[in-house]
Amino acid sequence: MSTQEARGTADTFEEFVNATAGRLLRTAVFLVYDRHLAEDLLQVAYERVAKRWRRLADGDPEAYARRVLVNLAIDEGKRRSRRRDLPAGSVADLDRIAGRDPHQAPTGDGELDEALRALPAQQRAVVVLRYWCDLGEREIADALGISRGTVKSHTARAMTALRAHVREGRTHG
Repeated sequence: MSTQEARGTADTFEEFVNATAGRLLRTAVFLVYDRHLAEDLLQVAYERVAKRWRRLADGDPEAYARRVLVNLAIDEGKRRSRRRDLPAGSVADLDRIAGRDPHQAPTGDGELDEALRALPAQQRAVVVLRYWCDLGEREIADALGISRGTVKSHTARAMTALRAHVREGRTHG
């Protein structure tokens, strides 16, 4: 079911959650690299959507939920940088969530996974929203509460860092 179809058929909050849970959970896992924390953040995002459901139902509740999720992930990243906790879980959990056999499907582990983890929270959020969620610059800017120019600069810096990381891996590997 496409995002547009999900928006069009979500008459109730429960239908909205059923239609968007997989996409938003995958996005959250990529943002925080901890499946359990991603589930917690998604729960908080859904709670906030539920409180505003009457106003959001006719608009784009998924965009609102995604914005809340990204902001929660960035805030959590700031808290973690102060605490220096290590995440439990990885993007490899996505294979299990999707019901794929990890021996048959590639996992998210590896150079790219490591490089994404190394990005600052907002740059990682921009990359995830752009290349995973397939959002445009305007949608990303709205989700993060930043300008389109900032989205472009974060994307450029993140892609430069990712390319450098991959190049470095090839010279050392």
